[in-house]
Amino acid sequence: MTFGKNFLPGPTGVDQALLEAMVAPMFAHYGPHMRPILEEIQAPLRAMFGTSQPVFTVSSSGSGLLEAAIRSTVRDRVLVVVTGHFGEWWAQIAERCGKDVTRVEVPFGRTLEGPQLAALLDGPEVDAVAVVHSESTSGTLAPLADLAAVVRQRPNVLFLVDAVSSAGGAPIEMDRVGIDFVVTSSQKAMGLPPGLAFGAVSPRLAERAAGMDDAGSYFSVTRWIDLAIKFQLIETPALPVYQALRSQLRRIGAAGGWPARWERHRQLSARFGDWATTRGLEILARPGRRTPTVSVFRPPNGRSSAPIAEALEAQGFLVGQSIGADDGQTLRIGHMGDIEVEHLDALLTAFEPLIS
Repeated sequence: MTFGKNFLPGPTGVDQALLEAMVAPMFAHYGPHMRPILEEIQAPLRAMFGTSQPVFTVSSSGSGLLEAAIRSTVRDRVLVVVTGHFGEWWAQIAERCGKDVTRVEVPFGRTLEGPQLAALLDGPEVDAVAVVHSESTSGTLAPLADLAAVVRQRPNVLFLVDAVSSAGGAPIEMDRVGIDFVVTSSQKAMGLPPGLAFGAVSPRLAERAAGMDDAGSYFSVTRWIDLAIKFQLIETPALPVYQALRSQLRRIGAAGGWPARWERHRQLSARFGDWATTRGLEILARPGRRTPTVSVFRPPNGRSSAPIAEALEAQGFLVGQSIGADDGQTLRIGHMGDIEVEHLDALLTAFEPLIS
């Protein structure tokens, strides 16, 4: 399976050059070879998040940092916006951390808007609002700037963002928007293998995290910030993925940086949207609220998604199926990472006889 035929919403396909970077010999992560890597990756990761704050890298899935966000910010109650499977997953993480959770259930394929959030925050007090930016089960993109503006009107409420399937594929603008904790991981729009998670926090969240007594050790935000500033790691990291990360960030910089990458993802989403619309297919997310990294649509005439996905896999194409609320009724097309328009066009050609 070449990366150009992997259209899963994650893990994405990985370019051969990056796989080759991973087979370099191992070295002591606490020695002189690791610091130059950590120094080099810091600036492009900050640019990806749109922040001047240090970005910490952790050998973990993104879910580890979602738990860290809860443990570092929520004393009692968190409001979690649920627009699909991954919003519900974050709510469950918070509950398993012993927190009270106020779920805001948004109809599948829709997003919570600023005025709605403002009304909700007039209810029981919460310590934080948690939002999935790009919900890959519904294909929606939350209006972060609008939501953050509402949260910022309440000085004691922090704004937490799961950007696992958006960071690297869409602008985040953490500092300008006013995000307090942003999380992503390596296997999505960054086009890398699984194994690394990335996060950054605002100064006010760092202040609260320093006073929390339930942050743990491995998932301590306070500790991560300190290590990132010193360009250090303590635990043994996923060294091969760090090697691929450094190589990928160099490639991204040489190809026009993050703006060029964001534009390519936008074009891929628009290409799929045009193709689907001309064939009368229902894309779940409405225009203006579609994530540029994943397109989710219903097969025609109430057909099940499984036979279509299986027929595509027989031709070497991997696509995602439903998770959760719309089980068996949607197809999820990930067009992120290093996917180019010609790769997407090849998939769409294969789709044609399967949806007619």
